[in-house]
Amino acid sequence: MTAMRVGVAFPGDPSDPSTWSGTPSGVMRGLAEIGVEPVAIRAEPSPMIRAAALNAVTIAYLRPGRDLKAVALRGRAAAWASPAIAAVNSWAAPKRIREAGPLDGIVQIGTGYTLATDIPIATFEDMTIAQTRGRGQAYSGWSDISERAFRSRVARQKRIYEQVAAVCMTSTWAAKSAIEDYGIDPAKVHVAGVGRNHTAPETNRDWSIPRFLFVGMDWPRKNGDAVVRAFAQLRETFPAARLDLVGGHPAVDAPGVTGHGVLRMSDPDQHAQLERLFAEATCFVMPSLSEASAISYVEAAAAGLPSIGTTAGGSDYLIGDGGVCVDPHDPAALLTAMRELADPETAARTGAAAKRRSAMFTWPEVARRLVAALDGTPVEPVASAA
Repeated sequence: MTAMRVGVAFPGDPSDPSTWSGTPSGVMRGLAEIGVEPVAIRAEPSPMIRAAALNAVTIAYLRPGRDLKAVALRGRAAAWASPAIAAVNSWAAPKRIREAGPLDGIVQIGTGYTLATDIPIATFEDMTIAQTRGRGQAYSGWSDISERAFRSRVARQKRIYEQVAAVCMTSTWAAKSAIEDYGIDPAKVHVAGVGRNHTAPETNRDWSIPRFLFVGMDWPRKNGDAVVRAFAQLRETFPAARLDLVGGHPAVDAPGVTGHGVLRMSDPDQHAQLERLFAEATCFVMPSLSEASAISYVEAAAAGLPSIGTTAGGSDYLIGDGGVCVDPHDPAALLTAMRELADPETAARTGAAAKRRSAMFTWPEVARRLVAALDGTPVEPVASAA
């Protein structure tokens, strides 16, 4: 019996673990683990054409600023959000699909391009374009393109949602936007969740001393300063508490706080250090200013850690009863959550709930939901998803 062949389309290399937080490669691994042959579809033109188009559009979106690197990064982000790059990727996609050979379906990751084909398609995203503006969100690139360009991208996304077999999202937050902001039939919208790229080993965790762990590259957006301020207040009640910072954090000189910088999974020593920090922590904390579906929450849950997440995005679906979500602009709420999970009994109980919930968030489970959605099988009704 021939295995089902499902294409995984992305404007980049879907098999590259470093692409989009490892989501495309995670989908490919998940499909393979459930017995489906994944086929990479690189929905973009040749490297030369791609670079020329991206550079040309980036220049058009450059804005004056003293920090040239920041200006260039904002311009590049705006270029990726622009209709022009969506059009270039859409132009290249048919050839890539033909090169893939016979397919039973396609998982289209992102809607920044259109796939002109009769093959059944399930889109897979962590948010809609409508969610990038307003509602207190802060997503790079989208605020820099014109209103006309923004409307064009929303219109393209709506057409894609209407044409595909299934619209799959990582959270109920994003799924509801597809229904409410785009008018898509709820029966066509599915919550597929997200998988994890790292699972910390089992450990006999010491819950007696509160030890918070923050992991994030984008310190401002991940709300790192707020975590440090809340932790300083927490120490007044729990003087033995610790806070470990991992990622793109600045130098922090404060009692109980230890900065570890960037720890890369590809480096064996740094990987081991990160696993040690997960084993020693009693709570993961990342109350981001905007967070569509952070894989770090489900990785913390798989390690048996409760999380303090954010209400700005779809984090509540990922965290569920395995932690607390707070308004990232409410310092008092963050401090209250940290005090609650500084209690050993509460932290241990919530960590156990997080561990149970983490079974939902593996790439094979996500792949099963995506394949079911392609077949028109209800995956998880938006109205009843926890």
